[in-house]
Amino acid sequence: MTFSNNVPNIRIGVIQSADQVAVQCNQTFSLKNSSEEIIYSGSANQKLVFKISASQPAEVRYQLRAGIEKNEADAKKFAQKLKRLGFEAQIRTVGMCFEINHHTVDNREFWITVGEFSTHAEALEFRNQQAEPGEYVVIEKILKPATGAIELAGQKLGDVVRIVPDNPDSSTHITVSNVMIGIQFHWQRYEDLDYRGIIELSFNNQGKLVVINELDLENYLVSVNSSEMTPDCPIGLLEAQTVVARNTVLATMGKHHYNTNFHLCSDDHCQCYQGKKREQNVSRQAVENTWGEVLLHDDEICDARYSKICGGIMEAYQNVWENRNIPYMVSGIDSDQKISYPANTEAKAKSLIDTHVPAYCNTKLYPLPPRLANLYSTQNLFRWEVTYRRQELEQLISEKTGQDIGELQDIIPLERGDSGRLIYIELVGSKKRMKIGKELEIRKVLSKSHLYSSCFYIEKTLDDRGKVEKFILKGGGWGHGVGLCQVGATVMAMKSIPYQKILNHYYKNTRLVRFYSFK
Repeated sequence: MTFSNNVPNIRIGVIQSADQVAVQCNQTFSLKNSSEEIIYSGSANQKLVFKISASQPAEVRYQLRAGIEKNEADAKKFAQKLKRLGFEAQIRTVGMCFEINHHTVDNREFWITVGEFSTHAEALEFRNQQAEPGEYVVIEKILKPATGAIELAGQKLGDVVRIVPDNPDSSTHITVSNVMIGIQFHWQRYEDLDYRGIIELSFNNQGKLVVINELDLENYLVSVNSSEMTPDCPIGLLEAQTVVARNTVLATMGKHHYNTNFHLCSDDHCQCYQGKKREQNVSRQAVENTWGEVLLHDDEICDARYSKICGGIMEAYQNVWENRNIPYMVSGIDSDQKISYPANTEAKAKSLIDTHVPAYCNTKLYPLPPRLANLYSTQNLFRWEVTYRRQELEQLISEKTGQDIGELQDIIPLERGDSGRLIYIELVGSKKRMKIGKELEIRKVLSKSHLYSSCFYIEKTLDDRGKVEKFILKGGGWGHGVGLCQVGATVMAMKSIPYQKILNHYYKNTRLVRFYSFK
């Protein structure tokens, strides 16, 4: 880990796979190799197109992550339990540990893994055979890293190329062409984006080019708070968003992308970062107001998850991801008024969804300014409805799972969290039944991209023969619902509630600590 004036420098994967990459620096620059030796000097606004001269993919095996523990002793107990059940269990350490201005950041975890498979499909098939498939995640084990050579105008430059501005100042940026935004979501698109700091090209595990932006954490956050939301939001929201984004970096670096040479990606998988073009004066002010502040629980950096619209009730961590209790990410109502809670049965979930409860993120009750309301389509997402013809869902299920379940006869809710979100469902087909979960898998299987949330109930219409004709999903919220609700927090900020209280509302039993001071 390197630092700039006590601020950690971080590495963000902005393009994760490409055959060629076009870049342009608005001032003079140097190309450097992995040893920081200058291999080329370039002029301002010179366009460069890098290609793959040769590459060899990494040698990869696949495992199932069966659990996560914070300390090694608990991981060993978990592994022994799995071994008694007949699994070949191993322990893998991921994450990072470093010092920031005399504060220790230690996000390391012990992953308990089972099996070793030649292909992702084999690992997935084994996962789906388990009684609780949603508790298992397919992960990669790199046996031999990828190799390759990057080419510029016919000249081989090696396996790493770093684009370093000669005399960077506040106006300096490097433009990267055709950066994909909203990967696999309905808003997926390409943009040319400008980045501060350094751009590095290297190889991913598939032998393709990966583009990494290296810059200091605080400059990164100026873009994140306006890429995730918009500078039109009240500053209290941007301040809260900045703190949780800073926490996300420090709590997850080395884990979300455990097998890459960057810390986080620039898209929704980690958090949205769209470079210098998204920066505004108010977004920089929000960063300066919260400079170096992080949320702690028992002296541990909080993994402060967040989503767009909770729908009225925040969800508990273990109902969305692996089954472990995170004491600061628990369920609760997103309101200062009474909301029936919990909504963990079919009747209670249906009542919640059919009612426009007085939640902060209910924008019919608390209207957002027109620009924000239009940008986030909040009136269509606090409560929503999606209708599928039976054949459409059968096709989606086949594409997303690789399984032919035959004629889809029913979708049965099996388990719900306190927010009404489905944890598991059962797909009933004429050929077979399938258990699907947890939250994100349900959303992926039942949509071309991602269903808005897993907080929904199902209605069916039948044809003249008594067969299912359509499935109607009636739901609420956008996203997993854990931690900060971005629209709810926006409304709280509009009510002049300070960001410190907003954070306390969404992350229980936490405290704010400043790890380093401004400038």
